[in-house]
Amino acid sequence: MIRKIIRPLLQEVYLNDPWKMLVCCMLLNLTNRKQVDTIREELFTKYPTPKDMMMAEHSDLVNIIKPLGLYNTRAQRLIKMSEGYVSGFKSVDELYGVGQYAKDSWEIFQNNNLNVKPNDKVLQEYLRQEGFA
Repeated sequence: MIRKIIRPLLQEVYLNDPWKMLVCCMLLNLTNRKQVDTIREELFTKYPTPKDMMMAEHSDLVNIIKPLGLYNTRAQRLIKMSEGYVSGFKSVDELYGVGQYAKDSWEIFQNNNLNVKPNDKVLQEYLRQEGFA
């Protein structure tokens, strides 16, 4: 089947790094891929692991993600989510700041649950193109 989406989803890019995938899902909330792409290399260079992110200075993190808007809230959520990630979790929705998009993405890309019925149009299209919707 020919994929209409030329660029891989960030969930596919970070398939083998579930924490980074969650970070991207959280960053995509109320913004778009183009904006996230402008900051993610710098973000993951400075904070390559959840331990690095949980130790981040709020102001340093804000300086990187400021172009996305809602930067104080995003920074707080990323730090707290990373703390929970490091501490361990049974279900991804236990993690602070993880919303429906990230939950659905986790189910699809980490748990390989293709029976998810996401509300997000990009995830719906992904499943449709993969023959699961």
